[in-house]
Amino acid sequence: MTSTQKATRATQASQRTSTGARAFTSTLTIAIATLAALLIWAICVPLLGIELDVPQAGMTVGPIAIAVSALGGGIAAWGLQATMGRTRRGLKAWTVVALVVLALSLAGPALSGAIGAALSILEILHIVVGTILIVGLRRAGRAAPARRSNA
Repeated sequence: MTSTQKATRATQASQRTSTGARAFTSTLTIAIATLAALLIWAICVPLLGIELDVPQAGMTVGPIAIAVSALGGGIAAWGLQATMGRTRRGLKAWTVVALVVLALSLAGPALSGAIGAALSILEILHIVVGTILIVGLRRAGRAAPARRSNA
């Protein structure tokens, strides 16, 4: 085996390890965001007795809706980050998009008719999940290998 072949194999192994580490960090980030949201729900609803009523949707937000929303948002953010991260300035652009999406998501609870404590808790849920996802997925994206296109 030549030294060039050895170097190529070492580079490929390093890229696989880097990809695995990014995937682990991203998965862990989504899990932490989901668990944080469920913890907030567990404190506010069963312990403090606050009902997360959303009148215009005709529903009360429960743990399943919270988990599905956090997981869905996390997977979507990860997919977009992985796609945008392939470009030279993709991570910066993804961060801007993620912050805009977080800001727009804050209108959801108010537009759904939530009021009082329920509105505050729903807004806090959005901020906590969004912040964990942005920070964690950005960290995972920074671990990306240097082989990026100029697109």
